[in-house]
Amino acid sequence: MKYIQLVASDIDGTLLLNGAKALDPEIFKLIRELNKKGILFMAASGREYTNLRNLFAPVADDIAFLCLNGCLTFYQNECISKEIMDTIIARKLITTIQNDPNAEVLVSGEKTCYITPKNQSYYGHLITTVKNHVTVIDDLLNIPESYTKISAYFKNGVYEHYQDYVDMFNEKITVQIGGKCWLDCAPKGVNKSTGFLKLLAHLNISAENSVMFGDNDNDRQILQACGHPISMETAVPSIYKLFPTHANTVNEAIKDLLDIKNCK
Repeated sequence: MKYIQLVASDIDGTLLLNGAKALDPEIFKLIRELNKKGILFMAASGREYTNLRNLFAPVADDIAFLCLNGCLTFYQNECISKEIMDTIIARKLITTIQNDPNAEVLVSGEKTCYITPKNQSYYGHLITTVKNHVTVIDDLLNIPESYTKISAYFKNGVYEHYQDYVDMFNEKITVQIGGKCWLDCAPKGVNKSTGFLKLLAHLNISAENSVMFGDNDNDRQILQACGHPISMETAVPSIYKLFPTHANTVNEAIKDLLDIKNCK
């Protein structure tokens, strides 16, 4: 890894370990050190843009953002790429989730998310725990922008419901588990690598000169697309086995990278 131009990292389960809600401030210092070496940092997550900007507030103007599992990318507060879900399919999916007694719907937009909560505790969860910018509307079938990512929230866990949604929708959209309670649905064929490669092309950076840290199955394609994939020691078994270079923490791995970068 002697010539690296970009370091990307998943957030939940990768930069945020053991259920942490806030980043270790050390990462901001490390991002600044990367920048001094001409290396851009990218936050690559299923989270929405405003959420990620708030999470990385001290360095938000100096990094790139891959949001909504590759549906949106931003750099210097400009939307670089946006993937659109077919409106008919999106509305069918929303209606299915709304009719599921175990699920709540979250429709992601560019800079907010839209909900019609069945239970007010869901709204509170998004505001206080997830820390999204939330817009409550009466009709999710008519939001004021194009559909990108649509998620189902299962308070008691997503895993027993995953296959049902795959069976219903996988031929028309990409269905992935986004965490223990979240089912994430994107336009067909869209995943984190989609936005990753578009952003790299915009920045004129070769994928072989990139590093990516990940821990879960929704990181698989972006880890495969980058030049130097690193899975976390706490990664799910499939990712841990597929990507044999491992890290205990992103911070420690970046420190090692900076040392390597300095060694001529």
